Amino acid sequence: MKQSYLVVYDYGTGGVWALMCADSRTEIVDRYPVLKVVEKRPPWMNDEEFTRIATQVFDIDDAPPRWLAIAMEEAGSRNPSG
Repeated sequence: MKQSYLVVYDYGTGGVWALMCADSRTEIVDRYPVLKVVEKRPPWMNDEEFTRIATQVFDIDDAPPRWLAIAMEEAGSRNPSG
């Protein structure tokens, strides 16, 4: 059964946060290795900020949002084996 996980794509000078619906954390990192699954909300992320981030919910079985597709392409271009 899928559940929502808090994820971040850390691009060095910031990050893109979202919620991803998946069966497990492992499923997320296996499919999208550029993402980090965050175990618990960071201290700076208050309820208002979490609600804003929660507007970025996507299902692992759907096409990835544009920002994630671009991140995956860029990671692949930096990793000749990937």
